[in-house]
Amino acid sequence: MHRQIKSGKTVLRNWCLAFAATAIMVGVCIAYVDRPVAEFFNLHLRPTATWVWIVRALAPLELTVAIASLFVLGCVIWASFGRLLPLWTRTPRLCGWAAVWATVASFVSKRLFGRVSPDPEFVQNRLYGFRLLHGATHWHSFPSGTAMISVAIVSVLWILQPRWRALSALIAALLCVAVVVTNYHWVGDVIAGTFLGAFIGWMTVWVAMLRERRNSS
Repeated sequence: MHRQIKSGKTVLRNWCLAFAATAIMVGVCIAYVDRPVAEFFNLHLRPTATWVWIVRALAPLELTVAIASLFVLGCVIWASFGRLLPLWTRTPRLCGWAAVWATVASFVSKRLFGRVSPDPEFVQNRLYGFRLLHGATHWHSFPSGTAMISVAIVSVLWILQPRWRALSALIAALLCVAVVVTNYHWVGDVIAGTFLGAFIGWMTVWVAMLRERRNSS
């Protein structure tokens, strides 16, 4: 019991430290980084063919989330008939759950914070700021859903499939960079999304392991 309490305190302390560091970095980005970065890429990258190719590469992301959701739904239906899920489904199933939770959290938080999007509202109309509880079209930038979903999946793989750590982290990093250079998101959006995605992925695995322990006891 003492070890469990100590471990719980350690996890809580680490989470608080990570949250504080994230909040500080996001604050610095809002004040000093976000607007210069958006202006730079709008001026130097948007007129190029590279920008077009990056935008096209980001297009299949929604399809990926849809596939993950359908996979989770299929597993739920299969289990509802009293059938055991194959062992190989564990990792993709948890990745799917993490993606679903991250998608829901992204939808809610975007409308909660109501942050203006870099493009078109800032780079074209020079609007900047938040409309708390009034998220709408072009006012739902914070946090980055791409970062949340990709990092949530990476977190699951990081814990369950160590051999996939490098590749999955690289893909998530490239996606995060892509949404910044194309002005889909501010730098601060990606930082916040990364923190939330990592937390969602970790919680998904933790809840699954807790349930497995209870079922085996």
